[in-house]
Amino acid sequence: MAGPMIGSIILSGAAEKIRQCGRKPGSIARKAGIPPAALSDPGLLVSGRDVMTFFELAARTCRCRTFGLEMSVTAHLGAVIGPLWLLLRHAQTVEQMCIDLAKHFDLYSSAAVMAYRPTKAGGLLHWSVATGHGESEVQMSEYAVATILGEIRLHAPLGWTPPAVHFRHEAPVDLRLHRRIFGPNLHFNSEHNSIELDAAVLRRPHSAAAPQVRSLVQKVLRNEEGLPAAPIELQVEGLIRALLPYGACSADDVSQALGISTRTLQLHLQLAGKSFRLIKDAVRADLASKYLQHSGLNVTQMAARLGYGDPTSLSRSFRRWHGDSVRGQQQALKLKAKRLATPTRPVRDQA
Repeated sequence: MAGPMIGSIILSGAAEKIRQCGRKPGSIARKAGIPPAALSDPGLLVSGRDVMTFFELAARTCRCRTFGLEMSVTAHLGAVIGPLWLLLRHAQTVEQMCIDLAKHFDLYSSAAVMAYRPTKAGGLLHWSVATGHGESEVQMSEYAVATILGEIRLHAPLGWTPPAVHFRHEAPVDLRLHRRIFGPNLHFNSEHNSIELDAAVLRRPHSAAAPQVRSLVQKVLRNEEGLPAAPIELQVEGLIRALLPYGACSADDVSQALGISTRTLQLHLQLAGKSFRLIKDAVRADLASKYLQHSGLNVTQMAARLGYGDPTSLSRSFRRWHGDSVRGQQQALKLKAKRLATPTRPVRDQA
């Protein structure tokens, strides 16, 4: 498992884009905890959490709401995720490619989680920052979803656009670039960050498919046959994030999605020093904070998304998680936004 570190190739082009805005990329990198050398050397390992912070800081400092989306225009999924792309390349269909990406995403990083969920009309491919790996996922979610969608389009009919693309955060004022990249069917303040895929595209054969090569690559990537696809806690978290808005998010529901018994799931989690209840509680705490900061949902809507019967229950949990009421956090966020909007003198930097 790659852990929380990712390749600095994801930062390629960031320095030039920041300089074009009249800002200093080295200063932003250091504030985010990233060595400035990572902006020019694609072969370094950097913290996934720090990369997410960098994207958010760059967008705010450059006053560029579409920073992550603009970074995705020149990105290629294969370059970003490295060896994992070899597995996707030999999938037999687009659906198998999506399943493999979600199932083995931990080989790239544990800083984010993915899940694939079949639907009556096709399927949903989910992406989310993992619990504890970032306060904001606005820039990175748009970058990640756009980069993944770019790979899917390589195997779809010319001119194809997804039935829908969803983001948990609020819509930006200017949607022109979003519509150019994602198509017209955009949904914000949504239940998840995801791409809806129709059945016809999911059935599309993969032009480079080689089942024997795929099987060999999977064994090599996992080091040995039979090694679990990903740490059980990451699999569970990914499914909780995918299922939570729909209410069907008990241990029974998740174990069914994993194809194992609830008892087996509980035993695996126990061996990993985890529990279903604590993972679900941590996901709720993380999502509550992100909804509060980056969506336009009110408390009643947030409570429904997080599986609470009423806002009061959410409020009690919120105080337990964050040591403050929802209203108190809202006021603190307004003060923070006002403070960040105050212009500051640029810091001298040679990078």
